[in-house]
Amino acid sequence: MSDYSAKVHMEVGGDRQTLDPGGSVKFGNVTFTVNAAGQLVLSGLPTVNPAVAGALYSNAGVLTLGS
Repeated sequence: MSDYSAKVHMEVGGDRQTLDPGGSVKFGNVTFTVNAAGQLVLSGLPTVNPAVAGALYSNAGVLTLGS
């Protein structure tokens, strides 16, 4: 079973994925979604510092990098 919607595709001849509005990609527990306004929305981020340098987490709603 795939973890992406039909609004996600590989660019022709490229090596990156494109998310169209309404599309989403899930990595582990984190889902990256592009809403109808074209804004990137992350859900499922941990809410405590994962103690891994460069890892993302939500610190009271503020996107933060772990140290």
